[in-house]
This record gives sequence, C-alpha cells and structure tokens, in this order.
Amino acid sequence: SNACDIKGIILQSLKCDSPVVILEHRSLYDLKMSVPAEYYTIPFGTARIVRPGKDLTIVATSWMVTQAQMAAEQLEKVGISMEIIDPITIAPLDEGAIIRSVEKTGRLMVADTSWQRCSFASEVAALAADKAFGYLKAPVKRITWPESPCPVSKPLEEAFYPNFETIIATAYGLMERKDKFDLKEKVVDTFVGPY
Repeated sequence: SNACDIKGIILQSLKCDSPVVILEHRSLYDLKMSVPAEYYTIPFGTARIVRPGKDLTIVATSWMVTQAQMAAEQLEKVGISMEIIDPITIAPLDEGAIIRSVEKTGRLMVADTSWQRCSFASEVAALAADKAFGYLKAPVKRITWPESPCPVSKPLEEAFYPNFETIIATAYGLMERKDKFDLKEKVVDTFVGPY
C-alpha cells in the first residue's frame, strides 16, 4: 500500500528461497512519501496497524488502505473510531492481528480491490467466522467490486470501484447510525491513465 512497505517486502523477497508475487495498484503510483535509504526488510506475515481505533476494524489491502485512511479521518469527525489494519502480505496472513482487533472493536469490514467471490475479503470474513465469531457484534461486511466485468471508461469506473465514501457508508451501517453523512469536499483521483 506504500513505498516504504514495498521496499521492505522486495528486500525480504530477495532473501526468500520460494517464489514471491508482489501486486501493486495503479492509483498508488501518484502517492509520494519518504523512504529510508538504509537497508531494512519487512517480515512476511506481519500486519501493520495503520491507525488504531475502538469502534470498528477495517482490514484493507493495496489502494483500499489509502481509501480507509481518508474514510477514518472523516469518520473521526462524527465520533466513529476506525482501526485500520494493512496485512502487507496476504500469504502468510497475520491472523492474530486481525483477531485481536475484532476482539477489541466487535465489528469488521474488509476492503479489497477485487470481486467478492473467492477474494481476500471472503477469506478474512471466513477467518472472523471461524476464529472470532464470539467477538462480533454485527455481520462482517465486505467492500469489493460489483459482480460484473470491469468497465473501461472513467464515468463507469467511478460507479464501479469502491472508495472512501463506500467505506464511510458501510461503517455507518455497521454502527447503526441513523444520521446522514455529509461530505464537505469532493476528492478526485489524480491517476490519469491509461484506464
């Protein structure tokens, strides 16, 4: 989800005897951040708590981590504290970090840049049902693509891909909020293509 993590994962991959697949989302290309010059690695299977929270947990991958951070800032303004977990690696997965967070918050969302069926979001939902069911105060919500082919035009993409507004709406549902969220500023994706 960010340049610091990708450097650490690449350097960890170079030490690994097994094949490693690294996926990146095109919308991450415009993000800028300082990356330490020194050598460091990030161990596989170690999630990062991007933002601590107490009301609900979101496990987000790739570009959805950025969207979750934007949503968390807005939700904080209305009194909802969302914990963001970036698993960094999907296999191996840091199950303990997810279960500990669900134990604390009692509510779980998973935001994935894929379809819902046979997805990472489905696997985390299954993990919660299997190992954290007793902690859940509400059903697990998966934030994924609609069950249709990916569109190839910008207006259709805006309707197709979930974003921070989707996360906010899902959080409102999980928290059983009756008020309506009012977003003051419009956020525009800066990625210019190709789409």
